[in-house]
Amino acid sequence: MEALILAAGLGSRMEDLTRNTPKPLLKIKDKTLISYALDITSQLPLNNIYVNTHYLADQLNDYLQDLYPQIIISHENTILGTGGGIKNIQKQDLLIMNTDNLWQSSFIGEIEKAIHHFSQNQKIKNLMLVNSDSSNNDLEIHDKKIIFPSQHKNTKFQGCHLLRHGSLDEYPEIFDIPLYWKDCSIKQQLYGFETKTNNPHIGTKELYLQY
Repeated sequence: MEALILAAGLGSRMEDLTRNTPKPLLKIKDKTLISYALDITSQLPLNNIYVNTHYLADQLNDYLQDLYPQIIISHENTILGTGGGIKNIQKQDLLIMNTDNLWQSSFIGEIEKAIHHFSQNQKIKNLMLVNSDSSNNDLEIHDKKIIFPSQHKNTKFQGCHLLRHGSLDEYPEIFDIPLYWKDCSIKQQLYGFETKTNNPHIGTKELYLQY
C-alpha cells in the first residue's frame, strides 16, 4: 500500500491567508498543516508516500525536499481534481489524506486497524474512516455501508480513506472523487470504518483561526 497527501488545491477557503502561501504550509503551533499528515503516514507500513502539488508549488516542493526528502512529489501542471490527482499516481491500494484536518497521533493505530480490515475484505473498494460521535455529520452510514450522496447524515468523514487499486481506471483524467463515491455507493462497495480520534477540521479561514 502507498499513500497520497492531497496538497494541490488553491486553498481558496482560507481567503487572504493563502494569497502568498500554499495552504499546506500554513502553521498551527509552529507546525505546518502538511507536516501533521506526513508525521502520521511516515509511521505507517507504506511502500511510498506521494504529495500532489500545483498552487505555489515551488514553495511546497522546496519544503518537502528539505524536510521530507523521501516523499515523491506529483506535480500537476493543471489541477486534476481530487479524483484525477489520485488516479494520476495510483499503482497500488492507496491511503489518501487531506491537509484540512489537524491530524492527531492517536489516529495512527486507527488507520492501521482500517488498513487491516480493508486488506481482509476485498469486496470493499473504498473505505472511508468516519466518526459517528461528531456534532457536525456529513455522511450517512447503514450496516457499515456509506450512502452517497447522503441525506440522513449520521456520521462524519474524517478526511482519510482507503482506495482499491484499479478502482478509478474507467474515470477521466480530470474529475473530483465524489463522482466515484456516488458510483461506488450504488454498487454497495463504499464502506465506513468507525474511528474515535477527533481530528479537527481546519479547512476554512474561520476554523483555522480558532487554533
